[in-house]
Amino acid sequence: MKKLIFSLLLLCFSLINVANAQTIVYAEANKADVQRMNFEILGKLANNYLIYKEVKGKHQINVFNESMQLLESVPVTMLPKKGDLLDLTFYPFHNYAYLLYQFQQGSTVYCNAVRIEANGKILGEPVTLDTTIIAYKADRKINSSVKSSDGSKILLFKINKKDPAHHVFKTRLFDGELNLVKESRYTLPMVKGGDFLNGYSLADNGDFAFIKYNRLSSGNIQDAALIVKPENSDIYKEYPLSINDLFLDDIKLKVDEGNNRYLMTSFYATQKRGNIAGIYNYALSLDQRGKLFETVTPFNDELKKKMGGKGGSKTAFNDLFINSIVIHRNGGFSVGAEALYTTNAGGMWDRWNYWGGPYGFYGSYGFYGGWGGWGPWGGGYWSPYYYYSPFFYRSYWWGPGYGYGGYARYHAGNIGVFSFDREGNRTTENIIFKNQSEMETDGTISYQVLLKGDQMHFVLNRAGKISDLDDVIITEDGQMTEAEPVEAKDKYVDFMPRYGKQVGPNSMIIPYLYKKSISFAKVAF
Repeated sequence: MKKLIFSLLLLCFSLINVANAQTIVYAEANKADVQRMNFEILGKLANNYLIYKEVKGKHQINVFNESMQLLESVPVTMLPKKGDLLDLTFYPFHNYAYLLYQFQQGSTVYCNAVRIEANGKILGEPVTLDTTIIAYKADRKINSSVKSSDGSKILLFKINKKDPAHHVFKTRLFDGELNLVKESRYTLPMVKGGDFLNGYSLADNGDFAFIKYNRLSSGNIQDAALIVKPENSDIYKEYPLSINDLFLDDIKLKVDEGNNRYLMTSFYATQKRGNIAGIYNYALSLDQRGKLFETVTPFNDELKKKMGGKGGSKTAFNDLFINSIVIHRNGGFSVGAEALYTTNAGGMWDRWNYWGGPYGFYGSYGFYGGWGGWGPWGGGYWSPYYYYSPFFYRSYWWGPGYGYGGYARYHAGNIGVFSFDREGNRTTENIIFKNQSEMETDGTISYQVLLKGDQMHFVLNRAGKISDLDDVIITEDGQMTEAEPVEAKDKYVDFMPRYGKQVGPNSMIIPYLYKKSISFAKVAF
């Protein structure tokens, strides 16, 4: 009897381990899907998984089943040729997705939209959302767009900066069926060469929000405000941040619908070009527009020593850049930041030697013929000043992707995870130690976050003779564990988790390099 009970217990433990083990299924690699392919993982639409691909000007939507078997490759034929196409943006919903694209014909730049069904097909004719008359050949998009978290609204906006002291906004708000809800025009005063804009976001109630800040010649931010333009008004409201004697680095904005607030966070220094000293957090009520909290959390000496860094504990956080903000079910939130820098034959990139030009990847808007867009469609200098995950892998084929003076080596070091309660007070801090680097591409380094209940799964590639996916789990209360890694099927696989996308409660599609091609795998955690 005892032997039978013991055997049953072993069987139960075995079943639990199998249930909790990660599983991975690979899509077959296609030799035509070269490393210079551009792609975006749209996600799960109905029962299919859709991935957009572009190779040498040919666009297609690949449709996969649960086993990552290719069901159909649907050509996207209505797009103009590469020389005229300025931008592509995808907005997936539950059973369909919108593709917004911009192109120039003569002196007119069009922003059109089509609906992609769950089978990858485009059944209707393109809908024109906006047109802009220009007197030059555009090399970047004119309009930018944002979607509300509930998918009920899409905002199209463009900024005329012909007068550098007065930026003129034109916005067009659409509902989930692309019916025009509200068109607005308003002017925002700007200080030439000092004021910048970023963090463009759309709340579920239709309010358009972004950050306006003034960057000193040192690179620090010493003046900033949240700008909110209500859905049914052409008058915006400005909410200044009380920075006082702090010098902020790069402010991130997140609309936290679940807790009815705008949430902003940034690293800060206590002197110009000083070492990163801590985290600044600010929250504003979505409806009442009252300040909920404004907190300053310094890093202590113990944490600085633990983080380490190239220059020792004093500069331990100088290479870190915020690239994820996670909202927890209990109203708290976590800020994920990673050490990112480059080295090459011409020197190295770091936080303080990139501020020479205001129109880089991190900046507000490039200035070109009066109209500004998010930045170039492809290429430009590499910079970590953006949110993860971009999902859209725009390969360096679109433009220069190398460092100044030679091929770049990209580095992604330790990850700091800083957690706060719903009032912005420090709760826990965790460090994920790693040291990743790669020549010519940053596609295989860095990480992606999968949210599963009260857990944050930090998924990263560990290169070696055979690569594996490491899964570091941090809970809402700060408990950190490391799951069994997912080993690649052979030595030719090199995972690209930073471009992965969560497609289910516990699953993510992750691209991978296979010899000289790119393919995709679905991983369940």
